[in-house]
Amino acid sequence: MRNKLYLLLVLLVGIVQVGMAQEKTITGVVTDADDGSPLPGVSVVIKGTHLGTATDAMGKYSIRIDGKAVLVFTFIGMQTQEIPVNNRSVVNVNMRLASIGIDEVVVTGYGTTTKGSFTGSAAVLGADNISKKTDANPVKALEGAVSGVQLNTASGQPGAPSTIFIRGRNSYNSGTQPLYVIDGIPIESSTMGIRSREGASVSPLATLNSADIVSITVLKDATATSIYGARAANGVIVITTKQGVRGKLKVNLTAKFGLEMMPNYTSRYRLLNQEQYENLMVDGLLAAYPDDYENKDAALADLYDTFGLKPGEGANTDWMDEVTRVGKIQDYNLDISSGGVSENAAKYFLSFNYFKNEAIIIGKDLERFSGRFNLEQEPGKVVKYGLNSSFSYSIMNMGSGGGYFSDPITLAYGKMNPLIAVRNKLGEWNFENTQYNPVAQRSKDGDRSEAKTYRAILSPYVTIRFSPAWSFTSRGGLDLYSIKEFGYWSFLQPQGKGMRGMGEQGTTTRTLLSITNTLSWVKAFDDHHVNMMVGQEAQHTRENSSYLAGSNYPVEYLSQIELAAKPSSASTSLDNVALASFFFNGQYDYANKYYLSASVRTDGSSRFGSNNRWATFYSVGARYRLTGESFMQLASNWLDELTLRVSYGTSGNQDVGGSWYASRGLYGFGYNYNSQPGSYRQQAGNPDLKWEQTAKFNVGVDLALWERRVNVEFDYYRHLTKDMVFNVPLSLTSGMSSIPTNVGELENKGFEFSVGVTPVRTDKVDWTLTFVGSANKNEIKKLSTDLPIESSITIVEPGRDIYTWKMKEWAGVDPDTGSPMWWIVNRDKNGKEISREKTTNYNKATKEYVGKASPKFQGGLTSSLNLYGFDFSFQLNYSLGSKIFGDNLRYDEQTGAAGVQNTTRYVYENRWQKPGDEALVPRFVFGDKSGANSASTRYLMKGDYLKIRNITLGYTLPKDLVQRIHLNNVRIYVSSDNLHTFVAKDFRGFDPSGIAPNGVQWWNYPTPRNVMFGLNIGF
Repeated sequence: MRNKLYLLLVLLVGIVQVGMAQEKTITGVVTDADDGSPLPGVSVVIKGTHLGTATDAMGKYSIRIDGKAVLVFTFIGMQTQEIPVNNRSVVNVNMRLASIGIDEVVVTGYGTTTKGSFTGSAAVLGADNISKKTDANPVKALEGAVSGVQLNTASGQPGAPSTIFIRGRNSYNSGTQPLYVIDGIPIESSTMGIRSREGASVSPLATLNSADIVSITVLKDATATSIYGARAANGVIVITTKQGVRGKLKVNLTAKFGLEMMPNYTSRYRLLNQEQYENLMVDGLLAAYPDDYENKDAALADLYDTFGLKPGEGANTDWMDEVTRVGKIQDYNLDISSGGVSENAAKYFLSFNYFKNEAIIIGKDLERFSGRFNLEQEPGKVVKYGLNSSFSYSIMNMGSGGGYFSDPITLAYGKMNPLIAVRNKLGEWNFENTQYNPVAQRSKDGDRSEAKTYRAILSPYVTIRFSPAWSFTSRGGLDLYSIKEFGYWSFLQPQGKGMRGMGEQGTTTRTLLSITNTLSWVKAFDDHHVNMMVGQEAQHTRENSSYLAGSNYPVEYLSQIELAAKPSSASTSLDNVALASFFFNGQYDYANKYYLSASVRTDGSSRFGSNNRWATFYSVGARYRLTGESFMQLASNWLDELTLRVSYGTSGNQDVGGSWYASRGLYGFGYNYNSQPGSYRQQAGNPDLKWEQTAKFNVGVDLALWERRVNVEFDYYRHLTKDMVFNVPLSLTSGMSSIPTNVGELENKGFEFSVGVTPVRTDKVDWTLTFVGSANKNEIKKLSTDLPIESSITIVEPGRDIYTWKMKEWAGVDPDTGSPMWWIVNRDKNGKEISREKTTNYNKATKEYVGKASPKFQGGLTSSLNLYGFDFSFQLNYSLGSKIFGDNLRYDEQTGAAGVQNTTRYVYENRWQKPGDEALVPRFVFGDKSGANSASTRYLMKGDYLKIRNITLGYTLPKDLVQRIHLNNVRIYVSSDNLHTFVAKDFRGFDPSGIAPNGVQWWNYPTPRNVMFGLNIGF
């Protein structure tokens, strides 16, 4: 018995010794390879497991590990490193910046990976690029910085939304915007209209503080997006916010202040001054009524008499100067973070932000207060929990309450002229010789339009590790978004005066609730690495709104809605939509050379009837790293990376038909007859309505040369959207015009590239250049009917771009008479042009295909230079091949049809004046009836541009200097956004980049340029 006990004791000691020999503690320091500074918050994970830690404030880490394991070091914006431990006990790491990053961290929303192991197509924009922009909407930083992303902002109003297409537009009538995910939860990103401004809207993304964001990841192809299923047809944008890091308390203060101005737009689009206006109007009067005036003085006197004035009493008012101003921008941010020195201590990030933008248009501004609190704690090796949360409150003043001619730019171009004064001789607002006065309407006694926005985003989560291989994560989400709006049409504008003032008040609240549960399995054995995940997700969105309007106020200075004597409108609404999902994602790699991925997701949506409520989406992807092969070692002295990628899959679009209830028959109420309530059939139901599905194919190559000084990414893609929803016409006897039906097809295909070059990289000097570009071609494959969808200037039909121009062609000006001319194109039975002739009769001219609004090529160039503490960067954006139709020019460039309305210098300097003139603009005739301003290619312009998007110059004080005053870092800088835009010679407008995707230019709010001064202090 004693011998047996002795033998058992020997065996136990041996086992313990073996265990002790297999496990040991690894320590080390992670530093920045450029300056040797420690990097806090770097993730250190044992490859093939969920086990890991993070570096503290001094860049130190400690982890208990198997001696044969591999440590993976990742940090957003840095190159990921995988280092075998072997027999070492100390592993120190130097990390370098990832330019376009073969080893850059990619956040997919359901987890993270690296570009080196990612089979899909994605782009990452870091905090440095985001923070340089001053716009309230941080997503605008993507413009020109990420290939394959088209960003259009049709309004420079602070807080206004942008339209974003990722690899083209994938639908015609349904939702076209990407899905946004913040810290793992989908958020509400669709705009909420301000009813008191007739369709104006506030971007939900303008509630976010750009200083809180550490990265924005754009997911493009099927491998990257299909895991999001029914919401991912238009791509996914993942926003990751800052977290606390291990170490002592850190405080950062950032202060920005600057001025913004009108863009330096072309002189061709500027309005006439008084002298020019008098000359043009007198010429027009003499041309129209040659027998009514003895001379020019008589015509001039008649012109002044129109406004109750005498010659010489003109005010020479520059109305654009009166309605614009030098705006101001203030942006102050304070953040506090800590993670303690113990591995079990809580890590937190706390921030406060104040942002105010007094816009360049009088009466418009945005003021925002926001805060963020992110917390994470890992009390042991089994459980990790945390909370990501943000809160914001903002006030947006649109300035004017309604009516078509309430916008100051519209009034300046469309109603005012330089003879009219802003104030009369008594110093009061001038309405003696004009119905409109945009300066008065923007005064404190004028119109009002205010939107107050409240938003809270909460995301609690918990992760349970059952073993090194198995883990479970549950994450909740709440996005509460509310807008309270108020508008008032004052007595100082014609519409308001006629009703003795009109007020309106509305409230819209959206609440999005979500829950996501995932179970993950990670395993590494020999050279094989497997990562699998199954998950369940549920989401519910609720929107309720109310609206009141009334008119006939007792006095003009009281605007509260309850004081209106005549109620004019009242409405309420309540809408709900739900989504249930189940998904799987798997990734496999062998020897860091061969990578495979697959995902499947099934979604059920309340937007569809029982016939098609559920849909399944999938993706497969592969990656082949050729430089991992032994036969490539001969090129290893200059070739660092050569990888091929391919993926295919499907994703869906549940936002069909522009309605949450597109598949259902709806009835409207609120009508009455003889005081009896009534209803009517509002929408025809289609129980067979189903998801739009987009099949996505992508093939790409990643290349890195000469110690990663040159990095290249190239992708070719093809998207085909099937079951696209169109409104198919119904018989008039049904009482409804159409029914949404899945009948259309749309194709997008193209290529995109990103080239990063580091010409200089030393301890003191670092210079990087990044050039991105993309070309996209879309084509309608199938419509609901054989007949095209056609307007006076556009056409949608199979075989053509979704934004195709078709209109009458301008043939110039008759040199003998100054009359406008258009082309008549004669064609044979096959449609081939055989001849063309000019006509002065607009109705006889033929419509022709004359281009498209979609750009052929677009992208940007970014340069960043760091030199002995100084940093200098610039970004250029460009777009080529689009055509813009200046619908506003039909009024701005009037040649007498609009009477005494002012016009532009382009008309004044290029008009026909005498026989023989080779003019660009027809003769100016008062009361012109020639149809010169009818829609034609006279107003079709090239949309090409090159914009200086941003220039920044900064200086970071030496560390030994700032440490003497007990600071960590100090940086001062000056920057400028939208400094100048180079445009095509025929462009007349403010900015071709500030046009809606359909290419129609109206009286758009111009995109301002600014100069900012900033200070960053780290305590």
